[in-house]
Amino acid sequence: MLLAPMEPARSGNGLARRAAHFVTAASNAFDTTVCVIPISGYEDYRPAAPSIVPTIHVRLGPRGHEGSDSMASASWRRRLSSALPFPPAANFAPPTLASEVSARLRDAGVPSGAAVHVMRASLAPLGVALSEVLRAPWRTLDLDDDDASLAASTGDGTLASQYERLVRTFAPLFDRCCTAAPLEAAALNFRLGIQISVVRNSVSLVGDVARVPEEPPLLLYVGNLTYPPNIHAASVLAREVLPLVQAALRRPVNLSVVGPYVPSGPVAGLARLPGVRLHGYEPDLAPVYSRASLVVAPLLYGAGTSIKLLEAFAHGVPVVTTRTGARGFPLRDGEHLLLGERPQEIAGAVERVLRDPGLGSSLAASARQFVEAQHSASAGEAEVREFLLGAAHSAMTPGTR
Repeated sequence: MLLAPMEPARSGNGLARRAAHFVTAASNAFDTTVCVIPISGYEDYRPAAPSIVPTIHVRLGPRGHEGSDSMASASWRRRLSSALPFPPAANFAPPTLASEVSARLRDAGVPSGAAVHVMRASLAPLGVALSEVLRAPWRTLDLDDDDASLAASTGDGTLASQYERLVRTFAPLFDRCCTAAPLEAAALNFRLGIQISVVRNSVSLVGDVARVPEEPPLLLYVGNLTYPPNIHAASVLAREVLPLVQAALRRPVNLSVVGPYVPSGPVAGLARLPGVRLHGYEPDLAPVYSRASLVVAPLLYGAGTSIKLLEAFAHGVPVVTTRTGARGFPLRDGEHLLLGERPQEIAGAVERVLRDPGLGSSLAASARQFVEAQHSASAGEAEVREFLLGAAHSAMTPGTR
């Protein structure tokens, strides 16, 4: 049984796509049911799971951490004393809801004794409680990112401390834990003193579809625009980088910003800037990538590895980004992509690609080969299966759990 958080699973939502890969891989090795829980207060959300597996949607709201008999045990008192206060997202699905969620699972035919896999740190406390109610033979946790380090990079020390306490308390209770990036696995291993596996992000490779870039040139940014690092990157691209490129080339250059955003938020105002198109949710990103001259991702902070880069590579679109945008990947500047940090450097890299189509084609070809070799869907699914089967084997082998 896979317990997945759900924010709106729309264009740019890397978590939804990572969850879908986990589900696909798990269903090839186990009878799998997905339980989707919104953790950010969203009422409109879409399932991350493909239709090949049963999916249960549980709508929950913020609740306290009291009211369950299991929470009165000595072990849970110690856990909550160590971990509270939780990060806000974890408060939408606290461990006190385990009995309610297990009842929904029983109604759906999920038997007691089912193993539990949890997506993201925010659901770790509920995942532990649920696995105890279900008497799960083993439980695994995909942290995906190092949420504490991400919060710290944004200057939110309070949130960073909340995630650090939560992960330090609950991650050791799982048979296996993983992240998407080796650097984050190493950092968490160092801080927590537990083994963290790596299950890399992966994408489906696009077939030989002829790209038809627009004229005038079209820059593209795809991301979940309710996520602060993406909001900042899109704003820098639209307000600073795009005008520099337009001035350098002395001709029109357009920008498409694709992904869910808050209509009253800071992203909405970008549509008023010259040459900027704000698309919101796009159900099919293939035509969007086909029309783009290049993808530009001026990310200055973030965590994990960026699925948006892998998607651009898979669609054969050249990429300009920052060291943060390329973090976690063994990519070489000038071979797979171009790097810049300040808006002037990013604009200069964009100008180079737009003036030299051969450079763009060379970057895209090398990046495509990189994805085929290391981040294809088949490779990603193999890593997921190895991770889950390894946990199952360890749980059933005396002395290894």
